[in-house]
Amino acid sequence: MSKTILTGVRPDEIAILSQLLYRDHIRVADFIKEYQKTYGIKISTSQVNEAIQVLQGHFVSKEAEYRKFRQIDILENDQSGMIRRLKSYTERLAHIQFYTQVEDIIKVGIARYKDKYFPGRIVDSPFVLYEKYSRRDVSLLMNCGKDLSSIMYGMKRIEDDVFVFITYHKEESQDEKNYVDGKPDYADAFEDDLIFKWDSQIGKGLDSSYMKDVLEAERKHLLVKKSDAETSFYYMGQFTVVEARNARKEDNRGRMQPITKVTMKMQHPVREDLLRYLQSNITA
Repeated sequence: MSKTILTGVRPDEIAILSQLLYRDHIRVADFIKEYQKTYGIKISTSQVNEAIQVLQGHFVSKEAEYRKFRQIDILENDQSGMIRRLKSYTERLAHIQFYTQVEDIIKVGIARYKDKYFPGRIVDSPFVLYEKYSRRDVSLLMNCGKDLSSIMYGMKRIEDDVFVFITYHKEESQDEKNYVDGKPDYADAFEDDLIFKWDSQIGKGLDSSYMKDVLEAERKHLLVKKSDAETSFYYMGQFTVVEARNARKEDNRGRMQPITKVTMKMQHPVREDLLRYLQSNITA
């Protein structure tokens, strides 16, 4: 619970846990009405089912993690449209220390959501401009069913959405190589508060499936962190591609490889203080 919902990036799982703290079952239809009344957001039955899957322990990156915690049952949803608290979880809640810890997780999760994410939420989007998200958070908010952090690096396409992850200040190589192994010095930078220049992964030309994933996605999102010292990315919003052209770049073996140079235009001008922070040498 602490790892998955304490961040407060969305209220779905927190709201279910909150309801099941005081009763042993809730009807999905009633939960949907209560959720919309509380948060002003419509939630579908499929989204409720996704949240249930998370609370059942399926939101992990490795099967071993699921096997470790799967015996800690919390709830189930039956064919009658009811979310039921399992007997073993009810018995655990009878212990005051366990009950208090669960209650604290719910309170902190709700407080974080209302403080950081609720006020600035974007219509028809689970993300809030300029708030910080980990790759795990992106997996959760996009209802991936599991944590895709291990395969979500420079770019990840998720159905009709594509996410570009940028480290603004690249780590410098300490030897004679052009750049740190596995971390080429891409020319990624904001020209101003609207235009961002991005280099694709080395070896990915304009006609590559990699670039098709970027160019053909209905919604394109940019997330930026200042350096590798940060674990989360600022959500910079959606962008459109103004230009994408073939180019070449030398790898660490001295071979010229194809890349794609992309010019992005942000949907919203980047907040001035954040832009200055990213461009400066100031550390968080």
